[in-house]
Amino acid sequence: MKLTTLLFSFQGRINRARYWWVVLINLAIFTACLVFALALIGREISNATPWTDAPVNYLFIAISAVVGLLMIWSNTAAGIKRLRDRDQSGWWMLVFWGVGAIVDLLQETATTPSSKFILDVGNFAVTVWIIIELGCLRGTQGPNRFGADPLEASPQ
Repeated sequence: MKLTTLLFSFQGRINRARYWWVVLINLAIFTACLVFALALIGREISNATPWTDAPVNYLFIAISAVVGLLMIWSNTAAGIKRLRDRDQSGWWMLVFWGVGAIVDLLQETATTPSSKFILDVGNFAVTVWIIIELGCLRGTQGPNRFGADPLEASPQ
């Protein structure tokens, strides 16, 4: 499987190892962007120039936005392919993304520490479920409605 297909295609199935490769690649890209941002911040502080006036910062923001969107696309594509490997609909990714968004919105309106704690526990439980579902459980053995078993597929 080509790297671009692995990272950006929504077609087919991927096994757990390939899923974790996508996670590691995205983590490496995120870390590189973070190091670059910290280097820019350090340069800005040492030069004592306002953060908002530096053209390089606008370039960094634009690059970060593009990289961030590509990482969201890549993580979503890998998640959908993992769900398909488990013979589940890729639409479950909406549940995974939606629950986090809803909990974040609810935490903004939560007024008591206990309600925030309950939302945190719920969000943690869903996160653990996602990690187990996408990264730990074996896919369907043999072909399923989404294609051949990636562990049995012929190498390309």
